[in-house]
Amino acid sequence: MSVVGFDVGNDCSCVAVARKRGIDVLMNKESVRETPTMVCFGDKMRFIGTDAAAKISMNPKNTPHQLKRLLGKKFADPALQADIARLPFKVSEGPDGGVLVHVTFCNEPAAFTPEQLMAMVLTDLKKIAEGETGIPVTDCAISVPTFYTEAERYAMLNAAGVAGLNCLRLVNETTATALAYGIFKTDLPDTDPVHVGFVDVGHAHTQVSIVSFRKGGLAVRCHTWDRDLGGRDIDELLFDHFCKEFQARFKIDVRANAKASFKLRSQCQRLKKVLSANAESSLNIECLMDDVDVKSELNREQLEEMIAPFLGRLQAVLRSALESSGLAATDISSVEVLGGSTRVPAVFNLVQEVFGLTPSRTLNAKEVVSRGAALQCAMISPLIKVRDFDVQDAVPYGVTLHYENKDGEPKTDVLFAQHSFFPCKKMITLFKAEPFQVELAYAPDERIPAAFARSLGTYSVALPKASEKKKVKLQVSMNLHGLAAVDSAVLYEEEEYEEAVPVTASGTPAQAAAAAANGPTANGAAAGEAPMEAEPAAAAEGDAAAEQPAAAAEQPAAADGPAPMDTEAQPATVMEKKVRVKKQPLTITSTSVAGWSGAQLDEFFEKEGQMAAADKLQEDTNEAKNALEAYIYDLRNKLYEALGQYVQEADREALSAQLSSMEDWLYDEGEDETKSVYVAKLAELKAKGGPIQARAAEDATRPAAIEQLRRIAEQYISLADSSLPAHAHLEAADRDTLRKEAGAALEWLNEKVALQAQLHKYDEPLLTTADITKKRDVVERVCKPIASKPPPKKEEKKPEQPAPAAAEAAEGAAEPAAAAAAGEEGAAAMDAEPAEAAPMEQ
Repeated sequence: MSVVGFDVGNDCSCVAVARKRGIDVLMNKESVRETPTMVCFGDKMRFIGTDAAAKISMNPKNTPHQLKRLLGKKFADPALQADIARLPFKVSEGPDGGVLVHVTFCNEPAAFTPEQLMAMVLTDLKKIAEGETGIPVTDCAISVPTFYTEAERYAMLNAAGVAGLNCLRLVNETTATALAYGIFKTDLPDTDPVHVGFVDVGHAHTQVSIVSFRKGGLAVRCHTWDRDLGGRDIDELLFDHFCKEFQARFKIDVRANAKASFKLRSQCQRLKKVLSANAESSLNIECLMDDVDVKSELNREQLEEMIAPFLGRLQAVLRSALESSGLAATDISSVEVLGGSTRVPAVFNLVQEVFGLTPSRTLNAKEVVSRGAALQCAMISPLIKVRDFDVQDAVPYGVTLHYENKDGEPKTDVLFAQHSFFPCKKMITLFKAEPFQVELAYAPDERIPAAFARSLGTYSVALPKASEKKKVKLQVSMNLHGLAAVDSAVLYEEEEYEEAVPVTASGTPAQAAAAAANGPTANGAAAGEAPMEAEPAAAAEGDAAAEQPAAAAEQPAAADGPAPMDTEAQPATVMEKKVRVKKQPLTITSTSVAGWSGAQLDEFFEKEGQMAAADKLQEDTNEAKNALEAYIYDLRNKLYEALGQYVQEADREALSAQLSSMEDWLYDEGEDETKSVYVAKLAELKAKGGPIQARAAEDATRPAAIEQLRRIAEQYISLADSSLPAHAHLEAADRDTLRKEAGAALEWLNEKVALQAQLHKYDEPLLTTADITKKRDVVERVCKPIASKPPPKKEEKKPEQPAPAAAEAAEGAAEPAAAAAAGEEGAAAMDAEPAEAAPMEQ
């Protein structure tokens, strides 16, 4: 399994994978790291990502994009209505007040939810990761804007589930950026934190976060944003400007034509990028609409004047970040800018003006969010070990709990304050005597769009009715995804029970404890001795079996005397009343903005699988069709040139006619056939063209194979006849084997070459490259071991043996010496015996 991070942008998306050697941002099939976030629905299949981007200009009405603006929204949302006015595809209200996107798919009308469309994008990103890593991808982290509400976050989780992904965490985009920025820093302080600002002006929204870094962790101090302010707003200002200009100059209404609007918006986006580096630029579009060519010019001063309202809204977000963080501009150490729109000089200068610092570009703005998401996934997943780095994110919206207090009056408590850290859990204690409800809701916040419900869910607790109120504890959490929920409810009941306790000289354990607490005892014992007398009480509060070891410990002392009676071994006991707390889990029923049910997820997951299978079959069919078409063109072009001498005239004409007939069929009746038909047609042509191509290939490779076999055979014959000293060790039988095997191969080769020379090139060859290779292998198998045989090793001269008389004299001299040595060893052994026995004597 892989550890993957997905940065799902409104315009483009990125995929990063965490490996043992680091984080890699993956390329798609176009060798680009950014993949367009869009889906195009065609007549036979879907096109996602780069394929969709190639078709949007010709099919804008069936190419949904800007999906993050649709996800989790209600159709009545004014911001959504403003977006719909700009979109070329049809959007309507769903059965639950949500959003439905209408397209024409496979020549039939179809409707999809934004979650389904986002799942298609995630499936495409998943394929990129699987294609690069070669293993299935399941666990992942997905980036979301910091301002996403619970409805939007649940919608993203639903989309991940439909795509077959297990999202370990929805990580805020600026938090992912901060993680990628700080985890590799080696100069972070241990005490006083370093404060860094992150400004992300993306395609559709702007986010600013102030983050404090210490060694080993980060803490987000605040998030601020404008969810409707992004680079596309600059593009839209340019689009409106040129629409008015062209209507006045050329009398054309660009807004009335979807394709013309797409062309002009694309050129406005290009113009914005050009003016970021140049003082002026021009706009030229041929045949924009009604066969009209348009041309205009714009300079940077005009652009900055045009986007003055945009800059005013951006300044408000920047100043709000400083106020929410509780820091002054001088407390900020550095500011990192992200997003394509920060390249606009006016935007860059505004950031510098507010923070009083020159913004830094040390991060790769296109890849950093996906890197941070992959790091977050690796920190949660057990598959990869990551450096310990604590991430404390900030709650974007405050969350409150509504309930009735013990007097039955409605009450509201803030559980998770805005900008407090999460994930976290809190315990709430209530006193109830019957089933009750609590509600989680957003705290009042003007930044939450009016179309979003403030309630996050109602939780009904099934508490059995009782005559008096009992203590109930609720556990409420803000999880890794930024979602609040009541996790559990537990009833705490006190019950009385009786327990046998021993009676000592001081009375029952309870009485002894009371006496110890009141001071000196009646017999004048000091208060300091009370703990000694209180020890049986401590044993009585625990398991009753604890008294048995103490009694057993006294028995060995009287082992020599008569055994005591059982009644004497057990002290007197009395029954004493005690209180214990009993915990009982309670059932919770919730009605919330939570994600789809398991049945809904399964239904959409199955639909996505069916569409994916249909796409795969169509891709295979297209490949089979393209293979047939390519073979027709390739064979026909070579039939009269490169392959002309390998086919007879009559056969060539017949095959040429068959190729033409097959081409006509392909563009007429065979335009829309199945994969199996194309495969069969290709096999039919290869049955005719294959032998021709094989003869040409044989003619090209045969000369080199002949030359190689001839050279090897002649080398072995030359070795057999060699008289060089290096070959003098070869025996006559080995030389005969070399001559026989190599000579037979040469004879066979010359005979076959002569027969092949008598044939035409269009005849089937008698001598093939495979035959020659096989014969060469036989020669090598027989001759190579002989040729590689090493010469025998030279025998070393042995030292001369002494004369017999001298040897006998040497032996005679050696015998007394050996006897003397044996005597010394025996004496030493005798001396050593007492030393060995000494330990026994001790």
